Amino acid sequence: MKVARLDWTVFRLPLRAPFETAGGGVTAREGILLRLTTDSGVAGLGEASAMPGAPDGALAEIAAALADVTPGLIGAEVGEFAVEALPAVACAIDTAACDALARDRGISVARLLCERPRTRVAVNATLAARSTAYAAERAAAARAAGFTCVKLKVGMAASLDDERGRVAAVRSALGPDAALRLDANGAWDADEAIAMIQALTPYDIEFVEQPVAPGQIDELARVRAAVAVPIAADEDVTDVKSARRVLDANAADALVIKPMRGGGLRPAIVIASLATNASVDVIVTTTIDSGVGTAAALQLAAALPESAPACGLATGELFTGDIVTESPSVRDGIMDVPTGPGLGVELDEERLHRYAIASGEAP
Repeated sequence: MKVARLDWTVFRLPLRAPFETAGGGVTAREGILLRLTTDSGVAGLGEASAMPGAPDGALAEIAAALADVTPGLIGAEVGEFAVEALPAVACAIDTAACDALARDRGISVARLLCERPRTRVAVNATLAARSTAYAAERAAAARAAGFTCVKLKVGMAASLDDERGRVAAVRSALGPDAALRLDANGAWDADEAIAMIQALTPYDIEFVEQPVAPGQIDELARVRAAVAVPIAADEDVTDVKSARRVLDANAADALVIKPMRGGGLRPAIVIASLATNASVDVIVTTTIDSGVGTAAALQLAAALPESAPACGLATGELFTGDIVTESPSVRDGIMDVPTGPGLGVELDEERLHRYAIASGEAP
């Protein structure tokens, strides 16, 4: 089965409310929907999107890289090529190839990635709001909706006391039975992180994600050694080599894997295997993707062990609309893995046209 055609559409999906992190806020997500069609007529879908909060021009760079690399794939055997390109571009191509291969075989992408995938994946709600009152309000709403795990974006408060008050309010809104994890997006230096995490320990924190800026593995390891709360590496996990560095340094209790940042599903499953073999937890998250990217991340999460922590996949509700006919949905903090072939989602051509802002093709 060979690649016969590649075409793509640049889209823009508005968010219901600004998504605020320590790195800034976004009000919409722009990305690229890739469609890979084989010589037997099977089509696979992939998504290439810039990281939330990426600088202006990031999506244009991704589009240019996609246009540069895809003509060379025409005629190649699906799934047997390695793409050296920007991670988002590699992710879109790898995901589309996996989708096409799985559809051709009549199996799910999760089954393509492992022998016995999970049928259900626990997921966390994500709270990304600067206001303490609004964060607490959303935490209560998440708990009422059945979520048993919530991730709160931190690192935006003006002081330790302000941060502590914000976390305390969210914990109070959640009650004692829900898991609360924090994501600093690298907002603190090591000393600040240690002081902050120690101050927040009484609020029963499941783990703190990326407390220090990426690239400081030794500092991340120092933070981990100094606090009782488990530490997760996120922005430091960009590919297999970077994951090995984190694991070799004993710098994290968990690795956060984002297919969009790591170059696709097959590189991601290698990272997950390395972590599992090192007795380090794995959490798969989206990068606030469309239904295509979310479905891909869900299929990857389904290939994790049953004991894996809740994953960050419940981001579809952040959008006012989507480009698939039926987005992966959440009920009581659980996402069912589609049983159909491939990613388990179908493109909605009308919606794609509505949200499209550009298009291209490699004939």
